[in-house]
Amino acid sequence: MENSVQLNIPLTISYAALESVLQQQLVGMYIPQPEEGVTTNPYAQVQDVGITGSRAGVHNLQLRVQLNILRTVLKRDNVDLYASVSLAYDNATQQVYVQQFSMESATTSGFYNTALEVLVNKVAYNQIIEKARVDVKDIIAKELEKVNSQLEQGLELKGLKLKGAVEAVTVQDIDPKPDRLTLRVLAQGNLEIKVEDVSGFLPSVVI
Repeated sequence: MENSVQLNIPLTISYAALESVLQQQLVGMYIPQPEEGVTTNPYAQVQDVGITGSRAGVHNLQLRVQLNILRTVLKRDNVDLYASVSLAYDNATQQVYVQQFSMESATTSGFYNTALEVLVNKVAYNQIIEKARVDVKDIIAKELEKVNSQLEQGLELKGLKLKGAVEAVTVQDIDPKPDRLTLRVLAQGNLEIKVEDVSGFLPSVVI
């Protein structure tokens, strides 16, 4: 029987690690991104990105995007935008991505906040949210390599010795914590189970 054994493996990713990836993907990006042959000036440029845990309703993580506003009417050196987001996982691409979000600005001007939020929701959504995807395939691959290395040698568990290989991996659940992101991974494979000590399976006898 193929993939007859299933193992649940918890994976933990720090927000610092996620933040580093997003900074590489987003910092320096112009909004909107200039197109070849088009002379229209961009509205803003991304200066920084930060991530923290959140429990605001259906949203479970907060994404901070610092923009340098370049257009004359709204021009400011730096403005922080906060997106409260809920995450999901795409098993086909092995990416964590933003499923739902609500975004707000945090300046002292209500008019400016409204204008900036309209700008971001109309112009920047596809660039910021769509690029806020994190590949975790390398992290999963490393954990899978560890498990298979142990199984190749023989993994001993309370009187049992397991040998074989894990072949298929899917993420079952995402649980954002205050300081980290936890993924519950279901690994499926074929294992040979050898019983080396039956004493652990016998009921305790009280005399």
